[in-house]
Amino acid sequence: MSEQDELERLHKMRQDFVANVSHELRTPLTVIHGYLEMLLSSYKEVDSKLYEIWKKVFEQTERMEHLVADLLLLSKLESEEPLAKKAACELPKLIDKIMQDAKELSQGRHHFKVNIDRSLDILGESSELRSAFSNLVMNAVHYTPLKGEISISWYADKDGVHFEAKDNGIGVPAQDIPRLTERFYRVDKGRSRQSGGTGLGLAIVKHVLMRHEAKLTIQSELGKGSVFTATFPANRKLVTN
Repeated sequence: MSEQDELERLHKMRQDFVANVSHELRTPLTVIHGYLEMLLSSYKEVDSKLYEIWKKVFEQTERMEHLVADLLLLSKLESEEPLAKKAACELPKLIDKIMQDAKELSQGRHHFKVNIDRSLDILGESSELRSAFSNLVMNAVHYTPLKGEISISWYADKDGVHFEAKDNGIGVPAQDIPRLTERFYRVDKGRSRQSGGTGLGLAIVKHVLMRHEAKLTIQSELGKGSVFTATFPANRKLVTN
């Protein structure tokens, strides 16, 4: 067996292990989460100290559920072949839904600017693209301070079709930018945990874009903000009336 074959075998073993463990964890976590939810509703008016304990445990099971969901999605993206079937995706409507979620998460703490070419769709897989774009937008919300500005753009030019999430948030040190799409890589571990992130969001973005023949470009400056741009090839562009 060649070295390349051995590396591929080990990579496949890792994928299978992560997928199997994540799948097995999902059911017990769902059961634990359900019982904790029941306990929270029962103890809120009975014992405030016990309620706070159950609440903290409940929050951690929620975090674990999100982690398992992201691991399963990432495993699926890694194991599937590049997209063979290309369907029309109504990206303006998809982005509208993402922005509704972002504004709910923000609760008025940020100013949003949205620039969408409503005649522009692409060929791809809608659920995957929603996951990728949502990760980019929610990251901007999580890492942009109070009263900060978040700009979302969807447009085409001579270089292709672009989804851009720009913020004037905390930014990323230059030495960390090349590693941002690695699994579980965190620039600020404490803040990532507080925001509820799993550390897999940008890894998911990278794999979704790879399956769409697209690439992610990251520009950031510490203390001044970041720009995350997903660029799709021009041959995936669809222009509607």
